[in-house]
Amino acid sequence: MESVETPTREIVTPGMVISTDPELIPGRGAIREKNNDIISLFVGLKEIRGKYINVVPLNGLYNPQLGDKIIGRVIAKTPVKYLLNINSKYLGILKPLDAFKRNTRNRGYGKSMGSYHVKDDDLMQKLKMGDLLICKVLSGDRLNEPELTSLGQDLGQIKDGIIINVPPPKIPRIIGKKGSMITLLKNLLHCKVFVAQNGRILIQGGKNFESERLLIDAIHKIEQEAHTSGLTDRIKNYIIKEKKKRGIE
Repeated sequence: MESVETPTREIVTPGMVISTDPELIPGRGAIREKNNDIISLFVGLKEIRGKYINVVPLNGLYNPQLGDKIIGRVIAKTPVKYLLNINSKYLGILKPLDAFKRNTRNRGYGKSMGSYHVKDDDLMQKLKMGDLLICKVLSGDRLNEPELTSLGQDLGQIKDGIIINVPPPKIPRIIGKKGSMITLLKNLLHCKVFVAQNGRILIQGGKNFESERLLIDAIHKIEQEAHTSGLTDRIKNYIIKEKKKRGIE
């Protein structure tokens, strides 16, 4: 089996054989042929992590995956659902049942009389065009628009902060192996950062505007140099140097 100690990263093209190892499992951006070869589906970076071999596209829109946490923007609504831009060729579907906690009150007539629920049409007035939400993908395939929920830990409407956009394929590099890169950014710049799988990043740094600015610069540097090795150490040195230069404590 190929070495798995360090992720292997090389540029590959669609149809290229990226492995003949029968023990490797094709992950994102890769499929196994009948002859057991694993081929690439994209122009991107070959990456081996553990027993999985992936191809990380160099560019492209977000492809919804079950369980992903994403940031969506309300762009339309029907009588029964909100439609969200999720930086994909698909629109995200957010139904009232998956967007708001329902208050259930007993009418006072006992259980046999049921309970009172807020109507869906009342809930459809709670969000307006342009509102931003952190959601989780409930369903995702290549045939149907993904259904979302904004109920759960770390999910819900975004009230403040700055959102920047990067190509979704660069998100794994910004997070880093076992979260190493994003942990480095948070620890050095003392900002709250939420990295969504669809290429949107929420930054909340309170009144520390200089730290926010440097964080944005660092993220764009990671984006530009995502294909290179030794990036985590290089970003660490960059931030330390820039903090001193900009007078950030």
